[in-house]
Amino acid sequence: MKIPQTKIDEISSSLDIVDVISAYTPLRKAGRSFMGRCPFHEEKTPSFSVSQEKGVYHCFGCGKSGNMFTFIMDTENMTFFDAVKLLADKANVTTEFEDEPYDPDKNKIELYYDINRKAGKYFYDKLMSREGAYAKEYLNERGLKDDTITKFGLGYSPRDKDALFREFENDFTTEDLQNAGVVLVLGAGEIRDRFRGRLMFPIFNESGKVVGFGGRRMYDEATEEAKYINSPETRIYNKSKTLYGLNFAKGPIKQKGFAILVEGYMDLISLYQNGIENVVASSGTSLTQLHTKILHRYTREVVVVYDADLAGQNASRRAIEILIENDISVSILELPFGDDPDTYIKKNGLSGFEHLLANRLSVIDYIAERYESDGKMNSPEGKTEFVREIIGLIAKMRDAIKRDFYVKGIAEKFSIYESIIRKELESVLKVKSRPQYNERELLNEKSAAPVKEKNTKFSAVELVLIRLLVDSDAQTKQMLMNELELDLVKNDTVRKIVNYLMMNIDSPEKLALNQLFTEFQDEEAKSVIGKSLLDDNYVMQAGKNRNYLNEAKQVLSQLKLTNIKNTIKEIEARIKSIDSTSPDILQLLTEQQTLRREQMQIENSMKSL
Repeated sequence: MKIPQTKIDEISSSLDIVDVISAYTPLRKAGRSFMGRCPFHEEKTPSFSVSQEKGVYHCFGCGKSGNMFTFIMDTENMTFFDAVKLLADKANVTTEFEDEPYDPDKNKIELYYDINRKAGKYFYDKLMSREGAYAKEYLNERGLKDDTITKFGLGYSPRDKDALFREFENDFTTEDLQNAGVVLVLGAGEIRDRFRGRLMFPIFNESGKVVGFGGRRMYDEATEEAKYINSPETRIYNKSKTLYGLNFAKGPIKQKGFAILVEGYMDLISLYQNGIENVVASSGTSLTQLHTKILHRYTREVVVVYDADLAGQNASRRAIEILIENDISVSILELPFGDDPDTYIKKNGLSGFEHLLANRLSVIDYIAERYESDGKMNSPEGKTEFVREIIGLIAKMRDAIKRDFYVKGIAEKFSIYESIIRKELESVLKVKSRPQYNERELLNEKSAAPVKEKNTKFSAVELVLIRLLVDSDAQTKQMLMNELELDLVKNDTVRKIVNYLMMNIDSPEKLALNQLFTEFQDEEAKSVIGKSLLDDNYVMQAGKNRNYLNEAKQVLSQLKLTNIKNTIKEIEARIKSIDSTSPDILQLLTEQQTLRREQMQIENSMKSL
């Protein structure tokens, strides 16, 4: 089916792009445009511009640009067809359709949705069969009712190495099954199911479509596989943007006025079954900036309910910081030590959980309790450390009025002069606002081989990246689509070109050299394209005995390595620029040590490529 262009034009004229995008990220007037933080990548300084007059947007940070339809497609992981229907409903425009033969190759996204939907049905059917009896018994022992199992689409993956593949191989190509995340292609062409012998949790997007799976190991025999594994990132599944359970929780969150954030699948499902429906969980990763931007659409308040053990406490602290940075009010529900949300609500029921919820702690009280339990509130040094940590959190708040209220609250609660707190806060804010080193100026010349062109720098690695996106095999291009973090490309012009190539990766005619020179008219862009694709050595050697996939892995590793090295240098500069007694020193040193470990891991992995 095809929607006539006249209807698309009618929808465009009926809606204001600023109103559409403002539902996803706050925008503020800036001259003739509107500015805000980009919803497509994590950033602290706004670089996302929307032109109300022209009906388009562009991010100067990641290069994303388009109109209201492409915005909905990207943020909701929708096809163009579904994005038009969604916006038509918003505009109260009735849609009409023209006949058009369905071509699965024309829209891979829809195909991957179809594969994951059918995989979810396959896993559910296996759970309900004799083959899944053990997994079904496990769920019943965990207290899950049949209607809950059905609602969340829980399932079971057989232990055979390729049971799902054999079921699907006549309906889908191996490449599509691999790209959808349900099978693995190993050496010598061996094909295996990604999930084997596991309890399956379908992961839904906000629209309720299955985009991936989480799988819990059901058998205890010796294995190197983790207890939980998740689908890889695909064109329809981005872990950093997907909140588990949000498709069910959207309405209840708006109704209650706040969201409850938990860690695990079972925690969420157990709470939901017991009447706590405004609950979400991060999907296969820690809470990210993009998760909080999505939550921001539905609520300005989040209650964090993580496990009571040390790992849960550490995860809570990280989540608190990210939420505060994104203008979300945070409170913490403390569970008794040894409990998680699942075990607690089973023992104490809905009323017990609601009692804890009614007595949830503010951020200040929560951190104060942590210091008290560690015995740090019994000395002036411990109290000073506590107040400075709280001030560090307040400094992350973007709202100056909210910061002011917190300052007054701390001064009153802990009998400290307000002027002292304000002076300390101002000191922290000055450090946060101090200009950072230009990452492009810190490029490692040995590994990145910078090429100078009209006072700009772009690396040889970035040129190879462009070549691979234009001229490599399908497997390599798909790997780059899944794995490349656009923020790692530091040169603005290169990033703009790479963004265009990625957006048009399925349209070879748009990647032809003459089309690229037509698309990019500025001299710097044409210079980059020329050096990438018209280099004499490349033209002579192109396609001869090249291991595209290995080249791509090297490029990704080098981009990550350069970014880590630059960040380490930035941290070193910051350490030198602040007082040696500052509480930020320890945090900076810890970050530096973590980055050095990551650097070593990448360097070791590159040796085997």
